[in-house]
Amino acid sequence: MATDGYLSFEDGAVRLGKDLLPGILVGISVNAGVRFDRATRDHMSGKNRIPQGWEDADIKLTVDLICDNESDCYTKLAIINTYFKDSDKGANPQIYNVTNRHLRSRGVSRVVFSGLQSDEDDQCDVIRAVLSFSEHLPAVVKREQQANASKAALGAPPPAKAKPVPAPSIVKDDNPLIAGYKAGLK
Repeated sequence: MATDGYLSFEDGAVRLGKDLLPGILVGISVNAGVRFDRATRDHMSGKNRIPQGWEDADIKLTVDLICDNESDCYTKLAIINTYFKDSDKGANPQIYNVTNRHLRSRGVSRVVFSGLQSDEDDQCDVIRAVLSFSEHLPAVVKREQQANASKAALGAPPPAKAKPVPAPSIVKDDNPLIAGYKAGLK
């Protein structure tokens, strides 16, 4: 079941590579959020929420699997399950490049097929499958984005420009001998 590594969906159809998955696409959901670090301060109530970057986006595709002349809904679910269990040469889950405009507009370019949920009821011969994908960012890219987000969220402190001012409690010595000594040092 190896594919060429592309995920696309439009016009009611979902494709993994050149393969058309069975079923009718009925909905798309994309969810992403900010990752926060919750730090406690000594001797103070509550926690500080410090933004630490963004969570990976979660994508859910809802597909209805209908019984027809070609196959029943259970056979179609088994086909989708084989794609879910598909792996690369290193036995890792397959990573797909995204060709969909909705996901591209959200900044998602690569995903992993991370979950498959299926539901049915006793009213009709339809299985509703939810295909879950998670945004895939290589570890190096993810660390760079988190570091940049942390710097931007915290803001760089302005450089210190304060000049030290002598404390008013220091006594000035007007002794002529000391004044002559200081003049000779200059």
